[in-house]
Amino acid sequence: MVGIVVMLVGIFFSALFSGSETGFYRATRARWVLDGRAGDRFARILLWWANNPAVFVSNILIGNNLANYLITLGSVLTVQSFLTSDSESLELIAAIALTPIVFVYGESLPKQLFLKAPNRLLRFVVPFLVVVNVLLLPAVLVLWCLGRVLEAIVGKSPERVRSRLARQELINMFREGHTAGLLEPVQLSLAQNFFDMVEKTLDPIIIPLQRVISVKEGSSISEGLDIARRHQLASLPVADKHGHLLGYVLIGELLLLPPNSQVVFPHSFAKIQHSSSMAKSFIEMRSVDAELALVIDDQQQVRGLLSITRLHEQLFAGALARWRK
Repeated sequence: MVGIVVMLVGIFFSALFSGSETGFYRATRARWVLDGRAGDRFARILLWWANNPAVFVSNILIGNNLANYLITLGSVLTVQSFLTSDSESLELIAAIALTPIVFVYGESLPKQLFLKAPNRLLRFVVPFLVVVNVLLLPAVLVLWCLGRVLEAIVGKSPERVRSRLARQELINMFREGHTAGLLEPVQLSLAQNFFDMVEKTLDPIIIPLQRVISVKEGSSISEGLDIARRHQLASLPVADKHGHLLGYVLIGELLLLPPNSQVVFPHSFAKIQHSSSMAKSFIEMRSVDAELALVIDDQQQVRGLLSITRLHEQLFAGALARWRK
């Protein structure tokens, strides 16, 4: 009888730990943030675990191993209490027969339940997980320290991995919104393109200085319009007599000036770090309403010119190409 109770307790704990792990990675982090700001203590605990995933994972791993040990111990005690002859062979047979039960009720079924309703079920198990986390704290700290050592050896940044997981979670939220009918296909494609830009560097779209088309300061308006027309430019860089870029002028502004007047540069270039992503560069240029920007490296040397038009091409790529104009 004791063996059966120990075995059932082990299956129960295995179900809680396995289901909690699935629910933790399936739940919505944004909801935890909102509920936490509203004063929900459980949401704050889950959000803390989300920001410190090594603690949560260590807790689940140790708990699952203890649960499996209880299942094994319970099965052995049960077999020994009912059988007396050739117990070793019968114990092996009992373990094999017990495997489908453990798999269904200790692994598969709880994972499916938490997959369907992660936020709701996690709220029920948070107090249990907190108690277990406190009881297993010494072992969790050992695993956490080992994880830090491995991070130092491998060189992986947990912050970068965490931000990538957060971006993937946002993408999944947009997809769910599209499935529920809250987002149009064009909005979903736009969001996906923007998240792709987060991972892309500026190198493919930077215009090298030697290839920049510009007009000399003091040239006539008609000359500037002719250069813009031949190269299909919406904004025209202005350079001094030595070829150094000074600023830029919009073609629409040139059209409003007399043809015989001289070209000036009413707009200064924005400055973008070469290490910035396409998404960050797009936000920075839009925030200052800049059409052109100088891309500079860590030594403040100009690497090339960046046009907002090329960033628009990345944002409206693929199926959104027809919306670009």
